[in-house]
Amino acid sequence: MHKTVSGPLASGPVGGDFPGRIPAKLIREAYNIDVLETEGGMKMLLESNDRSVCAADAHNDDKELRFGMNLLARARSMFVERGYGHELQSFMETGVSNPDAGPRRMHWVGIEIFPNQSLALHSHPNVEFVYIVEGCMHEWRLTDATVKKKRSYIPERVEVDGGEVHSKYIGPNLTSVDANRTFEHRLYREGEMFINTIGDVHQSFTKDEGVKLFAMWGDGNADVPSDQLPQNAGFLNIQSAKAWT
Repeated sequence: MHKTVSGPLASGPVGGDFPGRIPAKLIREAYNIDVLETEGGMKMLLESNDRSVCAADAHNDDKELRFGMNLLARARSMFVERGYGHELQSFMETGVSNPDAGPRRMHWVGIEIFPNQSLALHSHPNVEFVYIVEGCMHEWRLTDATVKKKRSYIPERVEVDGGEVHSKYIGPNLTSVDANRTFEHRLYREGEMFINTIGDVHQSFTKDEGVKLFAMWGDGNADVPSDQLPQNAGFLNIQSAKAWT
């Protein structure tokens, strides 16, 4: 995992220039990839409302700003489409997402998931939006709107490798849920995005090529305990080994 060296976002409004050049720069730092030169990055640049200037003719700094602006605009439209625009807006106004989860500090991160690996089934105590830098990411996502989302998370302080301290959170009890009826498979490729609203439940996994991600997240997930998994959840392929870096 690669985080911005400046640390988490400060509390308070994120500012009118948010996210600025951070997305393009962090992707370059994390992966040595100039996202502005990738097929997915070029498509993101061309999503600008102002199409009178060709992205290929813009100065690099201008393209970095435009990439960040368009990435946020796409994320916002996805939150609004799902009816959760207020959750993203709350984060934009305060720099914090979901006070019922600590509140936790938000981070920009690059995460690489190795080929043929899966993360634990988990929920999200905070909003998250993710851009696929390279490769493909699969997921099983809980899409049944009748399953109540968990919004309140009580942190348990834990220490991890290197002395860095994180707050561990526990996901929802899903033993009453039938996974065969409530989970859908989805696939995201280079240049695509997905979001998680507060309480969303999913499991991320890769196949042969792995994936490199860029994300705004709350510095960790809330794993569903092994004794509280959904019924008929064998296809989720839960693994205990570390699957990402």
